[in-house]
Amino acid sequence: MFKIGIDVGGTFTDLVVTRSGEAPRLYKTPSTPQDPSEGVLNGLRDVAEDNGLGMTDLLTETSMIIHGTTVATNTLVERKGAEVGLITTEGFRDLLEMREGMKEDRYNLRMKQMEPLVPRYLRIGVPERTRADGSIKQDLDEEAVAATVKKMLEEGAESLAVCFLFSYLNPEHESRVGEIIERLAPGMYTSLSHEILPQIKEYDRLSTTVINSYVGPVFGRYLTRLEERLAAFGNSNDILIMQSNG
Repeated sequence: MFKIGIDVGGTFTDLVVTRSGEAPRLYKTPSTPQDPSEGVLNGLRDVAEDNGLGMTDLLTETSMIIHGTTVATNTLVERKGAEVGLITTEGFRDLLEMREGMKEDRYNLRMKQMEPLVPRYLRIGVPERTRADGSIKQDLDEEAVAATVKKMLEEGAESLAVCFLFSYLNPEHESRVGEIIERLAPGMYTSLSHEILPQIKEYDRLSTTVINSYVGPVFGRYLTRLEERLAAFGNSNDILIMQSNG
């Protein structure tokens, strides 16, 4: 059985193919930025041809495909992600722009501020509050949440991010917002901060959740295309994704 590792970069797509009792083989093919899954298929065709197999036979004899890519990183760096709507605790929508109050060049008075991934009109706070011990101080205003979701949809939001104060201690309100979003916009790509990064430090959790919703739809479409292309050749194995933390 084959085991195949794939790394999709901006210029080349590299493959490492192992087989029991044989030395690893390396393959390289140009990447296809317009649709990275095409480059992956081209690389797999090279592997199949080199082993005297058709694509269907190769994938039938493959027990594992491990896949790493810079698609998400490139989406963020090139700022080509989804239009994100941010729902947060009332009064804290500007945290994404204020960050932690520091500048990369703190003494440069003319330094241009970083442009947030979410424009201000798509950052909306709703009434709710969880205390620092996880207890509820103010109940979630579900009517305000519903109105906010509808407004964001009207404004063209393609995905949503939800981050409330201290939700890593008590995710009740975020979970309820997730349910409301699913009711009003079934299938909408949504990131809840207590699921993405359930830890202290508000800006870190907020920014990570926003980034997830920013790159998620693009990355999701790519993975869906790749899965469909491989399934056309009879592949039924999961495509394992290597995360940046290993």
